[in-house]
Amino acid sequence: MNAPSKIETGTMTSKGQILIPKAMRDATGLVPGQPYRVLVNEAGQVVVAPLGFGPEEAAERSRRVMEAIDAIAGKYPNPDGMSTDEYMREIRGNYEP
Repeated sequence: MNAPSKIETGTMTSKGQILIPKAMRDATGLVPGQPYRVLVNEAGQVVVAPLGFGPEEAAERSRRVMEAIDAIAGKYPNPDGMSTDEYMREIRGNYEP
C-alpha cells in the first residue's frame, strides 16, 4: 500500500503492545497466529507486514513452483496423444473463458 485509505490512532500499552485495527488487519492480510515482520523503512516509519507477501518471498515462491513443474513435466503423457488445448476442448466443449 502506498498511501493509507484511513488513519487510525491508538495508545501503546506499558508492555509495548499496540492494537492494529481490524480494518487494517483485513486490508493487509494479517490474521491471528500468522507470522509477521516489523521493519523501519527509509522514511523512519514502522511497517508491520505478514510474512510471505514481500517481493523476495514472491520470487522464492515462484522459483519453487517452477522447480516443481519442471520436476513433473513430461512424466505423465496423454495416452490419447492430444495436446493440452485439444484435451481441454474435449472436456469443455467450445467453452472459452
